[in-house]
Amino acid sequence: MAGPIILLGLLLGIFLAAIDATVVSVAMPKVVSSLGGISIYSWVFTAYVLASTISGPLWGRLSDIYGRRVIYITGVSLFILGSALCGTSTDMLQLVIFRAVQGLGAGSVLVLTFTLIGELYRLEERARITGYTTSVWAIASIAGPPLGGFIVDNIDWRWVFFINIPFGLSSVAIAWRNLTRGRGETRGLDITGTLLFSLASTTLLIYLNEYNNLGILGVIMLPLSLATVPAFIYVERRASNPLIPLHLFKDRVLRGGYIGNLTAGFIFFGTIAYLPLYLQWALRLSATSSGLALLPTTLGWLISANLSARLVVSMGPKPLAISSGLALIIGTASIMLTGGNLILLLPSLGLLGVGMGFTVSTFLITTQTIVARNVLGVATSLLSFLRLLGGAVSAVVMWIPLSSVIGTVEGSASNQPPILTPEQVSSFTQAISQSFLIALAVAVLTLIVYILTPSIRLKGRQA
Repeated sequence: MAGPIILLGLLLGIFLAAIDATVVSVAMPKVVSSLGGISIYSWVFTAYVLASTISGPLWGRLSDIYGRRVIYITGVSLFILGSALCGTSTDMLQLVIFRAVQGLGAGSVLVLTFTLIGELYRLEERARITGYTTSVWAIASIAGPPLGGFIVDNIDWRWVFFINIPFGLSSVAIAWRNLTRGRGETRGLDITGTLLFSLASTTLLIYLNEYNNLGILGVIMLPLSLATVPAFIYVERRASNPLIPLHLFKDRVLRGGYIGNLTAGFIFFGTIAYLPLYLQWALRLSATSSGLALLPTTLGWLISANLSARLVVSMGPKPLAISSGLALIIGTASIMLTGGNLILLLPSLGLLGVGMGFTVSTFLITTQTIVARNVLGVATSLLSFLRLLGGAVSAVVMWIPLSSVIGTVEGSASNQPPILTPEQVSSFTQAISQSFLIALAVAVLTLIVYILTPSIRLKGRQA
């Protein structure tokens, strides 16, 4: 087992990535007041998400080739550099560019932390370590908004970015002193595959995140992305060292995990994206109250992730995966049927968190156990990539029923949520139910995939 100092360094990396995702959103109103550039406000988030999502599989594959230590330290150092540059930005365009740099580093932190856990710890130990990482993520996510508010109100918004630097430097120092040197077991990077993957992913994610603002460019980007996928598959099948080894998708257990992370990400992140709008506009909750209303999703994820990490060792992934599918179905169906009743809504959100936690931990530990070491980085990174891709797709698809209703009420008030008429509230409630009907269909698909996933036992197996 790796020493406690290494574990501390990995947990610092998790804390770094988790807290940055929440404190920045709280600081952005002050940032806009300071730097201007509200027209590109959304790109502060889009640039970060694009860079971290797309770079994840590349960081994973680079670590398979050049070794975990050097790539992990490079990624965290890039995150520190991006944070420092963000804090010194003098206009919004600079901030967007530096957020992309920060996002590139974050892609490494997120992917390689879990890859290192899979490599450094035995199967029986991973349950406990996964519990630690999940708890740190949850604590950072909960503490992030009030911490960000305190920094903005009492110090300066720039320290929202500067606060990352000491945590990042500590993580680098621990990795430098304690992780072993050495190259990976794979040789040579698939340059053509990397370029095609980056092109397909970038155009698709930009389209999904900004399709409302792209105009004629959106007509070009989606077909370009879709046309690039067959070319990427063609190249990967013939590459001696592909960026994404396609044989991973031939394993039925891994394939079930990848599809499940895609669909669970669709449901979970679609809920996080649009339910606060309903809570604030239709149910007249404050921003703080709507944030607290989503807390059951975090708690459900935390509890089920810790539980499944311990049970998957003895039970194998299938029973826990089926439990995840059932929780997602019951949770989405319940949200559809609550009719705006907050008392019924809260446990429904908790069930969505439970479903997500079961999927993430179960297939993370399963993947770390059954894949070969020379593809551990890219195999692990695909789980988070597909999860985030599902969220990006849901942002478009679940918006469709809401768009016509939102168009009739948005802009009715400048700084406060618009006051909806009873008829508008009824239309909004019906529209959000239709959005969750889509999520319910995806949840049913998730359960079917899990039922068809073969039963295996992990105990006694090592990667």
